[in-house]
Amino acid sequence: MSQSPEIAAPLLRVEQVEVFYEQSILALRGVSLQVGQGQMVALLGANGAGTSTTLQATSSLVRAERGEVTQGRIVYQGREITGADPANLVLAGLAQVLEGRHCFSHLSVEQNLLIGGFAGRPSRKVLNQRLERIYGYFPRLRLLRKRLTGYTSGGEQQMVAIGRALMSEPQLLLLDEPSMGLAPQVVEEIFETLARLNREQGLSLLVAEQNINIALDYAQYAYVLENGQVAQAGPAAELAGREQLQNYYLGAAG
Repeated sequence: MSQSPEIAAPLLRVEQVEVFYEQSILALRGVSLQVGQGQMVALLGANGAGTSTTLQATSSLVRAERGEVTQGRIVYQGREITGADPANLVLAGLAQVLEGRHCFSHLSVEQNLLIGGFAGRPSRKVLNQRLERIYGYFPRLRLLRKRLTGYTSGGEQQMVAIGRALMSEPQLLLLDEPSMGLAPQVVEEIFETLARLNREQGLSLLVAEQNINIALDYAQYAYVLENGQVAQAGPAAELAGREQLQNYYLGAAG
């Protein structure tokens, strides 16, 4: 059943956020959204619409791209985190899977996963427990655990990237274009796993996607960005039924 963020307890609130790159390029213009506790929210938009910037502003990684939140605020778990240290956000349970996966190709699959679990310096026993949980959700990674990640497929690397983020045991996971460059069957498998994590672990997710059909199939609520602004928002099932969505998505609406 579709659920509005106003009904669910807000875990994340992005309030009227404005982002500039290099103090001259306006990327986001008053973007507001929220993610409820235990909710999967889709952030839809064509290339350049501002979806990646929204995620990076939330996780404070936008500064690495010479960006800055110049207006608005971001609130996570009731506490303002605008401009917070990204490492502290991971410790607080907010993790991001970047666009393009960014795996360490010269390390094994298991080494890549372990890197994601070192925040907070857990014991080896705890790390092993987390690894087993990841392998339970991604059985293919168990089979590939000793293989160099550079010799795995794009879909397997996406699983590694997601698993690495899950090793920090986040409460909120941000994913940037998880379907990019992957075969439809692999995309379906990844989204099925995300849905299981949402359902079984209560993991909250904010997923930026250009593949609107897969995103709306699995999300409960969705926002559509166009030219750095929220153009539409509503329950995913409702948005999927709107004829105008394709126009907004393609940037054709006035």
